Amino acid sequence: MRRALFLLLFSVVLFSCTDHENPTVGTDILYIQTNNFEDNQNAVLAYKVKSDGSLEPLMGSPFLTKGSGVGNPMQILGPLDSDYELRVSTDGKFLMAVNSGSNTIAVFSIKVDGALEHVPGSPFPSNGQTPVVIDVSGNFVFVLNKSQDPLHATPQLPNYSTFTIDGVGKLTPIPGAKFETTAGTSPSNALVSRDGKFLFGTDFLGFMLMPPAGTLRTFTISGSGNLTPVAGSPYVVPGMNGTALGLWQHPSGSVLYVGNPLQGMVNVYAINGITGALTLQTSVAAGKAACWIRTNKAGDRMYVLNSADNTVQVYNTSNPMAPSSIQTFELKNSGPIYPGPGGVAFKTSQDFSIVFSSAEDKLFIVNQHTNVDFSIGNFNFLHSLKIAADGMVTEEMEPVQIPVPNTVRPKGSVIVSR
Repeated sequence: MRRALFLLLFSVVLFSCTDHENPTVGTDILYIQTNNFEDNQNAVLAYKVKSDGSLEPLMGSPFLTKGSGVGNPMQILGPLDSDYELRVSTDGKFLMAVNSGSNTIAVFSIKVDGALEHVPGSPFPSNGQTPVVIDVSGNFVFVLNKSQDPLHATPQLPNYSTFTIDGVGKLTPIPGAKFETTAGTSPSNALVSRDGKFLFGTDFLGFMLMPPAGTLRTFTISGSGNLTPVAGSPYVVPGMNGTALGLWQHPSGSVLYVGNPLQGMVNVYAINGITGALTLQTSVAAGKAACWIRTNKAGDRMYVLNSADNTVQVYNTSNPMAPSSIQTFELKNSGPIYPGPGGVAFKTSQDFSIVFSSAEDKLFIVNQHTNVDFSIGNFNFLHSLKIAADGMVTEEMEPVQIPVPNTVRPKGSVIVSR
């Protein structure tokens, strides 16, 4: 009898521990940000990722950030151009989200089931205006304040600021660790190098100023978190309308990929591991508005979002310095074509955020409704793609409608395994 009872209990425990739908045993939780610009209506949406890539809203979602996103009623260039709006702390305990319209950073504790709860004092001032980017290195948190918000006055200069995060999730700005950049440059990205020595940045619209300013930056990060521009930074991206937007460092550590959207290219830079200086090696063709970039952990595949085309372009990066395109894949529900900047044809639904599943067998992409014509429907979608063994992608299921109005442009995504 005892043996039978033991076997029964063991079977129950074994079944529960191998239940892949249980978020406490290795299920991915996908977080995206609504970027709702109405007062105190910005929120983080959470989805449980099922084994087939389908998405199930997590109980308790959405989680309000106690702030607002950034509105862009005329869909102008700049305000919505950013990456890394959501970040997880180094220890995996906290999720951080930008409140771009209310100049704060929300910090949540991540519960065992993936639910979110504000830490005491959240949200915290961003040390500037229109925060759009967060990156993390150890207990340092780097925030990029864009200072471009069509719905609010932004008299302050854009800046790159350093904070510390403590064991309970409190953000504290480091005195003096704030670098102000040029007004009107609409900085859009900040990425810590893999060794934690440098911060790469993009002053996206610097090329449009008179006189033009460089758009690609490198800072050294001191032991106290202060940022010092590297000699020669900001770098001018060569060519007509050459600019820098998306950033990603190859796992090898020696190569930086830079999205060059107005030229439809990805620029490949060598990183000097001692000084942080960047040297342009080559440029590879991409689609219209090639912006956001990721590689897999092995570093042999790179994924680029060509936003204006609503495509994902896959590259072989076995030679990191010489990416080779192997697939261009258009996402579902692109919507009507409309004339974008310069009269160039754009798709209404554009891919703006990209994240891998923890096993790198799926790719999740957040699409924004970018068309100023809001009478045509809602083209804010969340896509789930499968990644084959050769790195190429397919979209077998219909995208999920993101539950925000088409006047709101969701942005930011991150995966946490629970």
